[in-house]
Amino acid sequence: MAIKKVFQEIVSLLEANPESRVKALLDQVKELASAKSAGGGAATTFHKDENGNVVAIRCYYHNLWMHPQLGDFGKKAGSASGYNSMCKDGQSKWTKQQNAMKKAKDALLAQVANGEFHGDIAAEIARIEAEAKAVLPREDGYGFATVEECLADNAAKGL
Repeated sequence: MAIKKVFQEIVSLLEANPESRVKALLDQVKELASAKSAGGGAATTFHKDENGNVVAIRCYYHNLWMHPQLGDFGKKAGSASGYNSMCKDGQSKWTKQQNAMKKAKDALLAQVANGEFHGDIAAEIARIEAEAKAVLPREDGYGFATVEECLADNAAKGL
């Protein structure tokens, strides 16, 4: 049975201690299961301040840290941060690139079926997919490589 990556450390701990009682391992399990991005630990996708407010989010598309309002993140009730994982600019660009990739692959398939394409199909598909994976920068240039830079900018702006 395959164990999801997120649970592997917990399963390893439990397997290493088969005779232990839950009470003896509970603190370790809680530490392994805690959301590192929610505050004190190393931020992975978002960072909360001491009051529990989300003050920085790493945009999945741009891979940059941004303040939720300055980066223009939409609200998403079901997510851990309460926001979408991509800023609106990133979401728009990602969606357009995915649609362009689908259309280009469909067009390639039609060319192959009609005998109009005589090149390397795998290379052409790789080129199409590479274009879809290209990260187009934000026009306003907003975003930071690290959460610390984002938090410093937030402080400078009084956020």
